[in-house]
Amino acid sequence: MKNLTIKNAKKLKTILGMGAIALVMSFTGCEETVVEDATEIYDVIDSQGEDIEIKTQVLDVPGEDFQLVVEYSLDPNAQKHWRITDNKKLYTKVYTKGLKEGVKVWIDNVHTDTTLVATKSAMNGILQDSMDDRIHNSLMYGFPIDNDTALYAANEIDGQNDTFIAGSVYGFNGTTSGTVVEQRFLDEDYLEKGVYANKISSVYGLLIQKGEEEPYGVDVSSDIIVTAYNKVQKKDDSGNIKVYQYHRDGSYSIIESDDEKQKAK
Repeated sequence: MKNLTIKNAKKLKTILGMGAIALVMSFTGCEETVVEDATEIYDVIDSQGEDIEIKTQVLDVPGEDFQLVVEYSLDPNAQKHWRITDNKKLYTKVYTKGLKEGVKVWIDNVHTDTTLVATKSAMNGILQDSMDDRIHNSLMYGFPIDNDTALYAANEIDGQNDTFIAGSVYGFNGTTSGTVVEQRFLDEDYLEKGVYANKISSVYGLLIQKGEEEPYGVDVSSDIIVTAYNKVQKKDDSGNIKVYQYHRDGSYSIIESDDEKQKAK
């Protein structure tokens, strides 16, 4: 645990990823507001069940007559319980649909940002992790893809890196300056502040070559929401175990309790 002081507004803006956050700042703190329901805007992976159906994305490529297909899948642990503070993996399979003969496509670069999704503006959009993936040799334009050839990629998402912890501090504290305590937080801390999902946003930088022409670049974006596991198990001083289910506004209900089990016997 250590103290952290940031008085530079530009630095704070970078940490919080202000492009994705609607913050109303004052000298004393941050006014929290309810934001739009991201699950109504983007495709969603609900990680709270055993039988998870993940919709395949078929994305238009600007100015082209073929499409980019992105298939998502979760690792076995995240599939059952996608926790904000856990390290986790999101897998993708990327290929084309409707690509004609004589047209070649490579993925030059993939940039992916993972951010928080919350009902409180102070927490919504905080950057959790970033990833860049590109081919690591000079012999090829990039990862080749077509209707039958796919790029298989794994996005390893850090649960608690330094940037995320720093951004979380200011999300929880709601202040633009001063000295606050930088520390690791628990999943329940985020759930209490209205965090209910991660948004994974990727930009695929494509290189397209038609016949003998020079390759040119086109970017295609993909967004997916993965809902966070919203149940927390706690043990009190008497050893009784209770299961708390958090709602999107940060409130909770006790859905299971040793005390209730004993009364039912």
